[in-house]
Amino acid sequence: MLKKIVSPLLIAATLLTAGFSADNSKEDGIKIIPLSTDRQFNLEPKKVADDVWCIFGALEMPTADNAGFMSNHCFIKTDTSWVLWDTGATYKFAEQSYNTMSKIADLPVSTVIFSHEHDDHWLGANFYKEKFNAKFIGTELINERYKPGHEAETRMFKILKPKDIAKTKIIRIDEPHFKEGGVFNIGGVKMEYISLGQAHSEDDYILYLPNKKLLLAADVVMNGRITSNRNGLVIGQLKALDLIKSKDWDVLVPGHGFITDKTATDESTLYFNLLKDRILQAIEDGVDASEITEKVTLPEFKDKNMYNILNSGNVFRSYGELEMYDPDEEDEEEEEE
Repeated sequence: MLKKIVSPLLIAATLLTAGFSADNSKEDGIKIIPLSTDRQFNLEPKKVADDVWCIFGALEMPTADNAGFMSNHCFIKTDTSWVLWDTGATYKFAEQSYNTMSKIADLPVSTVIFSHEHDDHWLGANFYKEKFNAKFIGTELINERYKPGHEAETRMFKILKPKDIAKTKIIRIDEPHFKEGGVFNIGGVKMEYISLGQAHSEDDYILYLPNKKLLLAADVVMNGRITSNRNGLVIGQLKALDLIKSKDWDVLVPGHGFITDKTATDESTLYFNLLKDRILQAIEDGVDASEITEKVTLPEFKDKNMYNILNSGNVFRSYGELEMYDPDEEDEEEEEE
């Protein structure tokens, strides 16, 4: 008996012309493969101030499922171009972000300003260099620790699916590095790029737009989830939060989280104050490093996203920092400043 071989393309075409949908095919046991398998992020920018929109990521760790879309970044519209605060983690994500924002204003991207060296915030930036030759302003740690051609060594390349990380390349921060920060006027918009030193990471920055009463805080501020201080310092975080509170802002955009009003910093401030106070008390009570994560648990945050993943690590690392903490030395440093 002869077996008839029918072209899969002919079947697909017949089903489509017959009005079959993806749902219909599933019910009938027939799977129609879409022509494009590119992930669609379906981005919805939120306007946070005049001529400033931000895209907010999930309150999760980077995973293959979310394709690294778990941090926040912003577009600032100037008279002549877009200026970006961070870019997200992949070329494809950056490309879709720009395509979404170009519907609001069809402008080139002249400048990308980076908050810190964690790759979920900047690894997608090569899209903007390749398309617009945008200027990159950011921490010199990106140049020191990430080398073009070594993308496979980055966290995102190890976690994400090859199709989602495709075309993503490590970039170079342009000279000068503005290590001490700086004040920029780009297309009529004043921006203060403020160095915080070691807070969430080893070299953190915030971007303050005084005329818009807007502060872009990146990962020094998070809400709705537990932070990670794998490269940071409790004391550095608290100093950074004090500086942020000294600025005149009505809207603050965190690096992770959705709260942007005057309460945006409340969770971070409470978390790091409790972390400091309870670890210092535990040290005074004779608790050693092997016991600290059992004694200091911060139950006030147990319902926040990623508490079970990150909190105990934060406590353990903070113990190592605070074990040698001398409040008198901190007071002396503040007086010198």
